[in-house]
Amino acid sequence: MQTKEETEKFPAETYKKNVLADCFADAKEHFLDAYHQVDLAHAVMLFEQEIITGGELAAILNALVQLDFDAIRSRQYDGSFEDLFYLLQQEIAKLCDPDTAGKLHTARSRNDIDVTIYRLHLREDTLTLIRSAMDLRQVFLDLASRNHETLIPAYTHTQPAQPSTMAHFLLAMAENVGRDIRRLQHAFENMNHCPLGAGAITTTGFPIDRGRVAELLGFSSPTVNSYGSIASVDYFTETLGAVSALLVNTGKFAQEFLLMAMMEFNAIRLPDGYVQGSSIMPQKRNPVALEHIRAIGSKALGQALGVITAVHNTPFGDINDVEDDLQPLIYSAMRDADRAVALFAGTLRSATFNFDVLKKRAGENFIAVTELADVIVRKENLPFRLSHKIVGISVRSAIDAGSGITHEILQNAAHEVIGRPLGLSDDELAAAISPENFVNVRTIFGGTAPAETRRALSVERELEVEDDTWYVSTLDGLRLARQNLDRTVKKYLARN
Repeated sequence: MQTKEETEKFPAETYKKNVLADCFADAKEHFLDAYHQVDLAHAVMLFEQEIITGGELAAILNALVQLDFDAIRSRQYDGSFEDLFYLLQQEIAKLCDPDTAGKLHTARSRNDIDVTIYRLHLREDTLTLIRSAMDLRQVFLDLASRNHETLIPAYTHTQPAQPSTMAHFLLAMAENVGRDIRRLQHAFENMNHCPLGAGAITTTGFPIDRGRVAELLGFSSPTVNSYGSIASVDYFTETLGAVSALLVNTGKFAQEFLLMAMMEFNAIRLPDGYVQGSSIMPQKRNPVALEHIRAIGSKALGQALGVITAVHNTPFGDINDVEDDLQPLIYSAMRDADRAVALFAGTLRSATFNFDVLKKRAGENFIAVTELADVIVRKENLPFRLSHKIVGISVRSAIDAGSGITHEILQNAAHEVIGRPLGLSDDELAAAISPENFVNVRTIFGGTAPAETRRALSVERELEVEDDTWYVSTLDGLRLARQNLDRTVKKYLARN
């Protein structure tokens, strides 16, 4: 006697409810247009390679351009088809001879179709995120360009450390984001190869032209090894790795500005459009935009790392773990990453800084005394170890006295450490502990001096132009490929 499990037809109700229905909904949202592009390009290639006739191409193309995508999007999963691929095959067969419609699937598999549509979708998301990262870097650079002489305290271990400038601080962030942009560009370029023609995993015996399909879909070239075309997942793990690096940077930067927004720091003020009040405390101006940047970015990072964790020990081949259930998590991570980065750019673009407070703090807490130690080394030819000790004793004595470092305090410390006075005048001491002097003498490559930050800014502006050129060229390439595919389809339809 057969059990219920043995007689139950596909799809079983729990399989339909927990797998197929969700995957169908996701596919409609993410892949409908990509499927259509793949079908059009593949049909054109089949005809050009004389695998199907002109009449068959015309019938298939006519069916494809008549598909009612609004009706398809409104369909609820009912189990009468396995997935979106099979639904589209059914719909195409309704619009032309079923045997002719069936020829569209010559020399291809759902395997190579799937990994192609995944790349088509992900490359669009990647370009969107690159644009937002470029916007964020531009905000950093625009702010830096106006603040080469603006003194601020730099922190190490969350404690006041040395004087710096707002330009130096923001250029550090801009350089980080620039590297993130280039990582995303490299990921895009490695992703932008077409797996169609790999078939199930070993290509096909039909004389297809993989390069032609890649061209019609805007890919730079076909992927090479057909096994790797199906089995490899680094097209999205590399992308998510770059996204993760960007999100770590974004979170660290947002935390800096969130601390600066505390009343105790009083260093940045967000406009009303980026703050929220309290339901009970009338005085509150909560800098919630910065909190959302951190929260959304953390969510995106969690999703990205979750994807990588999900695939790290799966078989190297066609496997469901990397397909319909997982792909939406990739796109969710990309979307949330873009939300965080775009919000960051908008928030900082509208913010104002309390530069008077920052300048005052750049002269407090003895944070310029590293230069005093350096001056002693240069003037007295002492090892830095002894100079460091003299200045350290001077700082402690000044704190005990409730004053700054005076000439008398410094000389007393020198007698204690080296048994003689230093040859520093009052004016030389004053210059040595001046935050302005501290910043200005650091003309070394990568340093704080305004001349050096202006040079660094010019380099970043050049990279900004290069990245913008890359972005526009890449976007134009995809647009032109889409236009070429449309023109090619219309040309063949007009012939028949």
